Amino acid sequence: MSKDVYLYVTPYFPRPGDWRYAYGYDFAHAVEKSGRYRVEVFVTGPRAEDYEVGGIRVHAFPVRRLPSNILPFLWRRRNERSFLDAVRRAGVDGRDVAVCHGNTANYAVYALAAKRAFPRCLAVLQHHDLFCFGLRSGVLRHCWPYNMLMFPVWRRLHEQIDLHVFISERCRTSLLVAPDTGWTDYPLYKKQMRWLPYRPARIRDSVVLHNGVDRSLFFAEGRRPHGGFVIGCVGNFVELKDQITLLRAAERLGASVEGLRVVFVGSGERRAECERYAAEHGIDAEFRDEVRHEELAEFYRGLDLFVLPSFFEGFGCVYTEAWCCGTPFIACEGQGIEDVVPPEDRAKWLCRPRDPDDLAAKIAAYAENRWEQRLSEDCDIDVLVAGFLDRLENR
Repeated sequence: MSKDVYLYVTPYFPRPGDWRYAYGYDFAHAVEKSGRYRVEVFVTGPRAEDYEVGGIRVHAFPVRRLPSNILPFLWRRRNERSFLDAVRRAGVDGRDVAVCHGNTANYAVYALAAKRAFPRCLAVLQHHDLFCFGLRSGVLRHCWPYNMLMFPVWRRLHEQIDLHVFISERCRTSLLVAPDTGWTDYPLYKKQMRWLPYRPARIRDSVVLHNGVDRSLFFAEGRRPHGGFVIGCVGNFVELKDQITLLRAAERLGASVEGLRVVFVGSGERRAECERYAAEHGIDAEFRDEVRHEELAEFYRGLDLFVLPSFFEGFGCVYTEAWCCGTPFIACEGQGIEDVVPPEDRAKWLCRPRDPDDLAAKIAAYAENRWEQRLSEDCDIDVLVAGFLDRLENR
């Protein structure tokens, strides 16, 4: 008897030479390791060029879209056919397809196309950030007439999905109450949803599945002593990750934390600004490019503290990866990571967003006291995915 097939359709998957979006790989690998499904991964691209990464075969299918994701469903039927053709090229028998799992709102159409095409298929849609409703159309993301047009379209898609998967409670809230923005102070998100006179989506079912950590790669054994106090930060250099606040906090700390050094891993549009700030203010900072996923564990084990002051973050698997390597983290309050920080410990590990003074105080307090960091929930990806698959099968 053939094993049930799990179709995983995602923009978040590593490529040869580019290990970004490793959490997509981790999820697919964990489902495969469970032994319950045969996993087939699909990504979109300008050309249908398949590839392999980390032992997983990835099937690419071409799609057509306008710049800035304007009118994303203009070629919906064509793109759905391209996806279903890729499924057939992968040798998948439609009768074996049990789940089609899309990542991000844009990929709802592929989960629903599979549900129509394959009689046993459950349509699952996962959301990875706090902009998860779908109104992120580049240059038109703050255009009120355009959002008036598109909001009901996105809502209808969300209501057709069988199961929504959110990486945190904050992420789930962002979709369930949209267009209400009372849960956040982020002005650009409020601008995106302003004046939309619509009711929220009435989705069928939902579950929170935190980004898990592969404990075979990320573990504390092998930590070595080192001089000074080393802070690490991993993330793309974009506005929301807010690495500049970490640099400003380091400047305020000055010599009060002996041997303070900050090491960044990542690239992006704001990296040059951060490099200039560090040089101009005499901050001991190092900037490294992305590394393969398995190499990050050694990086985490060489840190005293991990800090990413992202202020609009769905969850942030880098926090729990660092923790599994024996390095505590500091994040911003009001973000998805709050799900796993015990309420009585939040004053130690969560700082006010975009507040370098508060972040500096949190860093200094940890450097002096070296508190042990506790998490309130398991972060082992095999444990989390097993629970999630149980939920799917119980449906």
